[in-house]
Amino acid sequence: MWLRPLFWWLAGQSIMFEQARFLGPTESSIVVQTRAGTDIPNLVEVKPGYREIQLYGLLLKRFGANWIERKPASGVYNCAGHVWASRRTAILETKHWNTILRDDGYRKLAETEQPRVGDLVLYIDNVHGDYLHVGQVVELREGVSPTSPHVPWVLSKWNSTSGETLHSAYDAPYEQMRQEYWTDRPIE
Repeated sequence: MWLRPLFWWLAGQSIMFEQARFLGPTESSIVVQTRAGTDIPNLVEVKPGYREIQLYGLLLKRFGANWIERKPASGVYNCAGHVWASRRTAILETKHWNTILRDDGYRKLAETEQPRVGDLVLYIDNVHGDYLHVGQVVELREGVSPTSPHVPWVLSKWNSTSGETLHSAYDAPYEQMRQEYWTDRPIE
């Protein structure tokens, strides 16, 4: 009697494995290396579904009153893939960000330095010190007065299924975070 359920379970497993063999791997990645030749693990993300598109809409509604949408929800890449892999893949593990910064010759801006177009802003969790997001400075807008520092505007892709938005560097959807600016420019 117990053989029949076992047979059907094994038959189901066989069909499932046969389908997996037929479909092949469903995840894909590309070759991403630092300038020093270190391989960076990555994942080419799938197109967002209905749920992801709805969540992105909620993000825009809740935080994006002053954001300018450049591109609607899309898959393939996340913020790190946008900045370091030319919108071709997602670099999901933030532990690799330090490797990229080091191997690609980035340096953290000194307190006295102002960011410039092309520099990066990294958002860091104040509580745990983890990276939350990276974006690229694409514009510097005049501050409150002509003598105040310019305000960096950043192009961001908030996650692997969001769209791209342009926003003030100070207008991010994170609580308890700090910012660090990084550049690959030489020290002046």
